Amino acid sequence: MTEHGYAEDEAAREEEPEEPIEGELAEPAPPSPPAGTPDEPDVHLDVPQLHVDEINLQVEKLRAKVSLQAEVLSLLKLNVGADVELSGVELDIKGVDAQALLNVRLDNVAAIIGRVLATIDRNPQILEQITSGLGATAENLGEGAGKAVGELGEGAGEAVEETGKGARKAVEGVGEGAGKAVEEVGGSAGEAVEEAGDTVSYAGEEAGDTASEAVGSAGRTARRTAEVGSSGRTARRGARHEGGSRAERVARKAKPAAARRHRREEPP
Repeated sequence: MTEHGYAEDEAAREEEPEEPIEGELAEPAPPSPPAGTPDEPDVHLDVPQLHVDEINLQVEKLRAKVSLQAEVLSLLKLNVGADVELSGVELDIKGVDAQALLNVRLDNVAAIIGRVLATIDRNPQILEQITSGLGATAENLGEGAGKAVGELGEGAGEAVEETGKGARKAVEGVGEGAGKAVEEVGGSAGEAVEEAGDTVSYAGEEAGDTASEAVGSAGRTARRTAEVGSSGRTARRGARHEGGSRAERVARKAKPAAARRHRREEPP
């Protein structure tokens, strides 16, 4: 190979880009040279001519924010825009004559997005990791939901079993209580009937004894009354008999005395 051919091969090798190693970020493609000098900003406002007769501006609060926005999945987020906040503004402009030029260069933003996409293209495991995280999250959610449903089912089954046991115990307790209550009521009724029968028989016996005693005492009283009556009649009869005999005796004694007095009183 001649020196001229060797030099051509070396130049071709230098022009060929090197393949990036897997896992490394890809080198960004050389951006197209922007218009103007390289030190110019991405957003440029040029007002070469402005004529205003009168401007009266009163601002209490002014806040301005300029940003860029661009998103690539969850790896890259850039904001593009302007946020201006004004409060208490009074603006009075008269006789305005202006010429303005607004330049917005997005070459750097496009280069950043191209580099991210190239990196994802040469390293697809990045997407696998992102999707695996989503799959793991979905699996965890499914497992959590399954466990929650299982626990709810177990809790519901245990609650039903405990409710059934409690109901059976309650029914058994009610049956036992009802049986005991019936037995106690029957026993109390039997005892009450027996006590009532004993009381009735005892009352009958006492009534019979009282009636017998009353009849006996009445008989004795009647006999005593009869005896007293007969004694009274006998006493009256005796008194009458004695009185009559005494009167007869007095009369007998009085007759001779009266006769003697009569005799004495008669004239001779």
